[in-house]
Amino acid sequence: MAEEEAREQETKFTDQMRDWRNTATDKFLGLFPRRTAEHLVNAQKEGLLAIRSLLDRGIEILESDLKRVNERPRH
Repeated sequence: MAEEEAREQETKFTDQMRDWRNTATDKFLGLFPRRTAEHLVNAQKEGLLAIRSLLDRGIEILESDLKRVNERPRH
């Protein structure tokens, strides 16, 4: 029961944060012409995609490391 209550609280908090973020973002982007706002959002998206690419490569490297560790003879 407590786990379900905690999950509900987390969902409520997440919804409130999303609503606050959307309101703040809409107000900020509303200061700019539509095309400028589109460019700003796309630039943010590209930045996140670049970070994702770096993280994906880092994960690939770690998986390679783990494979080599698992292929070593045991002592």
